[in-house]
Amino acid sequence: MEKTKIRKVEEIADLTNAIDIFTDTTRRLEKAYSELQDKVDQLNSQLDQKNQELSQQVFELNSLRRHFDNVLESMRTGIVAINLDGEITLFNKGVERITGLRRDQVFGKKYEEIFPAENAERRDALATLESGCAFNDIEDFIHHKNMSDIPVRRTTSIILDEDDQIVGAMDLMDDITELKALQQDIERKKTLAALGEMSRQVAHEIRNPLGGIAGFSALLEREFEKQDPRKKYVRKIIEGIGVLDQLVSDLLLYTRPLTPQLRPLTLAKITGELLAFARIKYDQDNKINIRRNYADESMIVLLDASLYQELILHLFHNATRILPAGGEFHVNIRPDRMKRNAVCEFVDNGPGIEPEVKQKLFLPFFSTNARGIGLGLSIVQRIVDLHHGTIKFDDSVPKGTKITITFPLKS
Repeated sequence: MEKTKIRKVEEIADLTNAIDIFTDTTRRLEKAYSELQDKVDQLNSQLDQKNQELSQQVFELNSLRRHFDNVLESMRTGIVAINLDGEITLFNKGVERITGLRRDQVFGKKYEEIFPAENAERRDALATLESGCAFNDIEDFIHHKNMSDIPVRRTTSIILDEDDQIVGAMDLMDDITELKALQQDIERKKTLAALGEMSRQVAHEIRNPLGGIAGFSALLEREFEKQDPRKKYVRKIIEGIGVLDQLVSDLLLYTRPLTPQLRPLTLAKITGELLAFARIKYDQDNKINIRRNYADESMIVLLDASLYQELILHLFHNATRILPAGGEFHVNIRPDRMKRNAVCEFVDNGPGIEPEVKQKLFLPFFSTNARGIGLGLSIVQRIVDLHHGTIKFDDSVPKGTKITITFPLKS
């Protein structure tokens, strides 16, 4: 009996001890779980913070990418990038303007399909990719889809990744059309300056003896009777002197420094008066039909009357030399209120201009007429420039030509 009680007491003691151990373990587990939960909460908090930082970095990266894309798109410089296979991966708006092509038309296409080599020696992005040699400030021409070739200055370079491995090449193109025009204008002004100095000397040397010849020719003409055939020859001499004098005058007008004396004039009125004067000077037989169409006869423009007279005389004289008897010379005057300009159109129904001649029309000393020296249209252009106007040639009219001149309307 005693032994049984002792065993029960021992069993109770063991059970109590086991319960204490279990309780202690449970407390430790609860504490560990609580610490783990705190750790998880801390990690979650850190993860949320990291996610927020990552989201901010992604946002900033996207903003930076959008800013970079906007910079690329707003640049006037054309930028083309290609990968190692020579496929186009970047084509900004600058190149779209130069080529007339949209980026969706060229993405993924071979570079040489869009920019074919004009000669055996390529100096472009493809050549840079193949040789590793960059090209700087190379002047070239890029074909535009709907226009003539565009003069460009191009620079190429290799594209490297973060490990300095070659991943492609880049081609930067600047449209230098305006620069070329400016260079030509500077060269033209240098030529004009030299011609001006020469012309003043030539005019002095020619006009002195020319005046003497003209005076003696006039006296000689009076010596002959009206029916004397020699009188006709003297008249030819006098006419030749007039041609030479006009040539010297044109040369001086084109080359000497001019400051227009501008004053407000009614464009339709002065144009009509000068056309009548031009008729007397160059078309006394009335072989040319002058057609006037004035949409607004009250337009006022600032003009130098003497220079505008030279403009009308040269244009009408050109028409009389190319038009047959019965030909028509139309003068249309209309306002362009949107641009605050007065527009003058001089249209003839002559034979038109050959394509190879179009680009040379306003060049000095270029003429399609064997008797001309090629200053007429050059003088016209200079007079228009002095009046801050514009001049444009168009041969799209049926069997004829049209010269459109604009002058600013008086404010």
